[in-house]
Amino acid sequence: MSYVWSTEGPAFVYPACYRTENRFLTLRAAALFLFALIVLWLALVEPDAPSSGAAVLRVKAERGHPAAHIIAGLVMLLLGVVDLVTAARQRRVLLQPGQPASLTSELSRQSAGISAGAPQLLRMLGSGQVPMPALRGNWLGALQRLSPRLPGAPSGLVDYLRLRVSHLLFAAGLLVVLGLAWPLAAGAPPLALAALLVAGLAAALAARSAWIASEAPSPRVVAVVLLVALLAAVALARLGGVLPHVGRLQPLALPVSALLVVLCLLVIEGLGLLAGRAQVPGAPQVDLAAADASADVRSDAERLMQEVERELHRFWSEGIPNRRHAWEPPAAKPGDTELGALVLEESQPLPLAADRDGSTGTTPQPWLLVLDTLGLLLTVGGGVLWVIQTYTQMQDGAAAWHYAAPGTVLLVAGGYALRVAHLLWGRVETDSLMIWLQIKGQAVLADLEQPLRLRACLVKLRSVFYIDAEHTHGSRTLLRLQGDAASAQRFVAQVQAYAERTSAAVAAPAARAAAPAPAAVPTARPAAPASGRVNARFCPACGTPVFQGARFCQHCGQTLAP
Repeated sequence: MSYVWSTEGPAFVYPACYRTENRFLTLRAAALFLFALIVLWLALVEPDAPSSGAAVLRVKAERGHPAAHIIAGLVMLLLGVVDLVTAARQRRVLLQPGQPASLTSELSRQSAGISAGAPQLLRMLGSGQVPMPALRGNWLGALQRLSPRLPGAPSGLVDYLRLRVSHLLFAAGLLVVLGLAWPLAAGAPPLALAALLVAGLAAALAARSAWIASEAPSPRVVAVVLLVALLAAVALARLGGVLPHVGRLQPLALPVSALLVVLCLLVIEGLGLLAGRAQVPGAPQVDLAAADASADVRSDAERLMQEVERELHRFWSEGIPNRRHAWEPPAAKPGDTELGALVLEESQPLPLAADRDGSTGTTPQPWLLVLDTLGLLLTVGGGVLWVIQTYTQMQDGAAAWHYAAPGTVLLVAGGYALRVAHLLWGRVETDSLMIWLQIKGQAVLADLEQPLRLRACLVKLRSVFYIDAEHTHGSRTLLRLQGDAASAQRFVAQVQAYAERTSAAVAAPAARAAAPAPAAVPTARPAAPASGRVNARFCPACGTPVFQGARFCQHCGQTLAP
């Protein structure tokens, strides 16, 4: 899988987080193709004709009609193609610029000021405590019982667990509805109607979460739907026998199929809940004992800010600009003799280095493996039932359709199990660097004798997000904060050296102008270059034109020779 910044920018290649899921999708597609070919062969191939003509007529009269089985085989072929296409598309996942989402609101690089969330980041870096947001939305009681650390999880995982809780309780309610309607049924045909209603509600719930809406239904909606379903199921079980042609539903084994639907939904949602709960991160690891460095820089504040901005280019990840949260140029408050400046930026989050070079991969979650294995087994069970149904029907056209409905339920449930596990496979951990700079000094900018105090605090961040979740604030949360004193000292030393060198270069012409002019000595001088003409500079690594005086390439970050 490649993580692409833009269609023309550099790509970050690392092993696909969907690799294990793609294998299960491929295996399921192979199983579907196999069962589809068997069903189509049984439905289309005529049996060997006996020698007697009367026997031929008898065999043709007893043979079932192949139309339904041909449709079933084609549907299985289509499902297999969908699984293969899904696996192929997941081999290369593209994220848009700005993804994953920032920890808080950002500031435009063309503007100055402080973003709305920058004070919270500054308090976190200063105190070493990561704040835990409050849970909001439906099903708060059930979510709080899952894990005390759930508020610190990515918002995509919280929404996923909320959806699983609502589905699990709805499936349990459907099981109660079916259990109450079963003994009250006036016969097999009315019971088949009630079972069809329950199975339809379960299928509608699964279809809603998979293709319509990802947010969980509220408790009130679930309670109202279950109450209406109970009244309707009991009414159908008692009075459904008076409906015309209701007896045709009896051979389809709908009560058993409805019970199978509800049980599959309970097991799949339960496994999804366990798998999601296992991915709730613990308390962030914080170690900021050695994170900052400071030095006195003899330079005016404006020139120092220019050197700071140039040095920040060195922390651009793969040519991607840092995410800016605060940029306050040097300014003195009214009536104050001191000035201050503030800079807060975060480098582009990148996947872990071990994942990018392919040496290691993310350890698969056991519950996810169980869930995908269950989906594969359900698919195989549904295919076997359809093969048995086709063989029985082709041998005897009067045979009952006892295996068709359960086989269809198992095929659909197998695909739904893999769908439930999809978001959790997209868990990705990233590394980034938070850069916090403070500049303090006297308000007299022209006085170079008064040094400016530069303090740099650099912190390595380990964060986690889900590729398939919505990329909003809160979708990426912190796992670890570790101070990087070596980088902070190197940053301060570089800025100090360049700033003082620039100040000396500016002060030298003024000193020479104030000194008495030496006696003129006639010497031959070389011809001056054309006015305004400056030799162009190019990056030796990527060949991109760079600015005059730049120390780093603005595209790839390569250090440039002076």
